[in-house]
Amino acid sequence: MGIATRLKLARLFYIAPSARVVAELAQPVFAGGADIIAVGEDPAEPIAAEAAEAALEGILEAARTTQGLSGYFGRPVSAARLSPDLAVLVDPEANTERAHKLLGEWTVIGRECHDTDEVDAALADPAVDFLLVGPGLELVRYAASVAPAHEVDSKPWFAVRGVSPRTIDAVVRAGAMRVAVGAAITNADDPGAVARVLKDHLRAAWNGDERMEAVTMSAFGTRPKLSFKPFDAGDGDIEL
Repeated sequence: MGIATRLKLARLFYIAPSARVVAELAQPVFAGGADIIAVGEDPAEPIAAEAAEAALEGILEAARTTQGLSGYFGRPVSAARLSPDLAVLVDPEANTERAHKLLGEWTVIGRECHDTDEVDAALADPAVDFLLVGPGLELVRYAASVAPAHEVDSKPWFAVRGVSPRTIDAVVRAGAMRVAVGAAITNADDPGAVARVLKDHLRAAWNGDERMEAVTMSAFGTRPKLSFKPFDAGDGDIEL
């Protein structure tokens, strides 16, 4: 399957904080059900080239049996050198069109969205392929209202920050069908088991909503178009 197909079918995204953690956890976390593993970059201390290359190689090696995706969480200039499947731009000022030209046609681009304006901008930007949305359930609800996970033309988006086995039910009820997780997996005694718990919840949510069947089928068709509609601010606040 191609990258765009696997991205649309993805449910669990693991963000590793360092190349060392990737080396230790990529295999068990993919085995536990992660669809994507990305290594993170601290903008203040970019990962050394050798360590980053080793991390991506470790992700690719671990992903061979699961068709998982590799990702890089940092600057486009660093991602371009590594050629990951996905690149999440951490700089809100980064030009996505220029990043796409730098990264090439095979790398899909994601944006972190921390408020409603950023969600709106990412959905409206044709150079953004997917979103990471968080923190907070209010923002998750907003994303679910303007890009419902069950609509085949919605861009894929992942609820992020504060997602764990303890909060996953609330996150799904808020409208997320995909999640991105960091510390809940990294700091677990058994990271693979935590990944399995989260993936099982998401699988049950997809299987329990008959509308998601159309999303699964559409993943094998054309690239999704933007779905965007006004937000109806009816739900109350719930903090993770």
